[in-house]
Amino acid sequence: MNKSKTIAVIAGITLLWLGGYLLAHAGDLKNNESVTGSTSAVATDSAAVMPHKVVAYYFYGDVRCATCRKIEAYTGEAIDSGFAAELKSGLLEWHAINTDSTQNEHFVEDYQLYTKSVILSDIHQGKQTRWKNLDQIWTLTGDKSDFMKYIQDEVRIMMDTTK
Repeated sequence: MNKSKTIAVIAGITLLWLGGYLLAHAGDLKNNESVTGSTSAVATDSAAVMPHKVVAYYFYGDVRCATCRKIEAYTGEAIDSGFAAELKSGLLEWHAINTDSTQNEHFVEDYQLYTKSVILSDIHQGKQTRWKNLDQIWTLTGDKSDFMKYIQDEVRIMMDTTK
């Protein structure tokens, strides 16, 4: 095989690999929101607009069970239905984050995560001042109404103390 054919074969293999990689991961950006940097860095970027806010996170991994998906769905529904105005104004943010993504691994240490979790983060002047792990989510998944009330009550408590 001459040199030009070798280069063409290598270029073809590289393009095939790149195409396969892009196809395999095309949905990752849509399905696995990522947040880079530390939690305080994330807060700092948005804090220029909003001096006080609450960020609600649902942290999950690559392996997701039916209950994990239910927790994410119920949490999102509780926040969307209970805090539309706060979401629109920026007083509240909601993020579902895959901690198995390299850029999000720091959240495991930041929030001492050991399983899928809902965390509320209180941000003042761009710095996280406190956070809370809503640890009752696992026991409330059997009752959607109680689950959503728990999430909404905890968000309200966190937001009321940020005013």
